[in-house]
Amino acid sequence: MEKETAERTSDRSTGSNAEIGAITKGSSGPGHATRAHQTTSTGSPATPVSREFWVRLSEMHDAEEQLAKALFIMENAAKSPDLKTLLGVHLKETEAHARSLEELAATNREELCDKECRPVRDMISEAEEALAKSLVNSTDRDGIIIDAGRKAEQFEISEYARLCAIAEGNNWTHENAVLTSILHQEKLAEELLAGLAEGKESLHELIEKVTLAHAKSGA
Repeated sequence: MEKETAERTSDRSTGSNAEIGAITKGSSGPGHATRAHQTTSTGSPATPVSREFWVRLSEMHDAEEQLAKALFIMENAAKSPDLKTLLGVHLKETEAHARSLEELAATNREELCDKECRPVRDMISEAEEALAKSLVNSTDRDGIIIDAGRKAEQFEISEYARLCAIAEGNNWTHENAVLTSILHQEKLAEELLAGLAEGKESLHELIEKVTLAHAKSGA
C-alpha cells in the first residue's frame, strides 16, 4: 500500500513538472506568443547594448545564482509535495535563467561583472532566519517558504519588466525575447505560489486554471 501511494505521488509530481514546463515553453506571457518577440538573429544588435544594461543584467545574474541555492534549501525544507514539486521545477528554471544571461553576454562579446544583488541577499537572509525560528516554535514552515518565494518573485518580476522595457525601447530584439521569456516564468512561479498559499486547490488544479486563463487571454 505504501509503495502504491508513493508511486501515485511520484506520478502526480512528474505530471505537474511536465504541465508547468508546457505552459512556460508555450508562450512568453499570457496572450503573447514567444515568436512575436523573436529576433531574426542572435548576433549583436544594430544599436550596441549599453554597459549600464550589462551591469544590471550582472546583478540579476547574481540574483538567479543566489536564488538557485536558496530554492534547493527550500525544496528540501518544504513539507507539502505540491510545494516541493513547484520549487524543484523553478529551481531548474532559475539555473537556466542564469545560463541565459551568460549566453546573452557571450553573444554580444561582453562579460557579466561581479555585481551582488543585495535585495535578494537580504530576502534570503530574512527567510533563513524565519525558517530557523520555525524549527523552534513550530510555525507554518511551508507558509514561510511561500512568502519568501513570492517576495523574491515579485522583485524579479519588477526588475525583468524594467529590463524588458529598456531592451524594447532600444530595439534590442534578441535581448528582449530572452528577458521576456524569463519574465513570464517568474510571473508563472509567483502565480502558482500564490495559489498554493490559498490552499484551496492542488498544484495540478492550479496549473489547469492558469493554462485556461492564458488560453483565454490569447484568444
